[in-house]
Amino acid sequence: MSDIAERTELTLERRFKAPVDRVWEVVTQPETMVLWFGHDGWTMESHDLDFTRPGPWYAFMRSAEGNRFDVSGAVTEVSPPRHVAFTWAWHDALGARGHESRVSFTIAPAGDVTVFTLHHTGLPDAETASSHAGGWAAVLARLERQFTD
Repeated sequence: MSDIAERTELTLERRFKAPVDRVWEVVTQPETMVLWFGHDGWTMESHDLDFTRPGPWYAFMRSAEGNRFDVSGAVTEVSPPRHVAFTWAWHDALGARGHESRVSFTIAPAGDVTVFTLHHTGLPDAETASSHAGGWAAVLARLERQFTD
């Protein structure tokens, strides 16, 4: 992998004690996505989180400190129950979409667990990749709780 690719993409993996179909449901369906998609303490003000079909999506969230965070994109690939890919871009304070990157979720059985892999590519620089790595780690901690609580 080139030095540039290492700085502008990230891969995170989690293992869940749940069947593939259950993990797929939790990471793609609107009623379950709202339970984990965002940071602890954030509220989902408005959303169209349906990753079961190609098309646009968005999430408008507010942090515990009152800051608004808007992100949107389009679901580009859906292969139930193993893979979903989508574009990703944060919005600025005026609502304009910023740099667009790509995210995919891959789900695979591995013995008595299901492996969930998040791959985020096309980030503009190392600082942004690092920031997203921390953000995704926090979000995936919430996702993990969907299978342990």
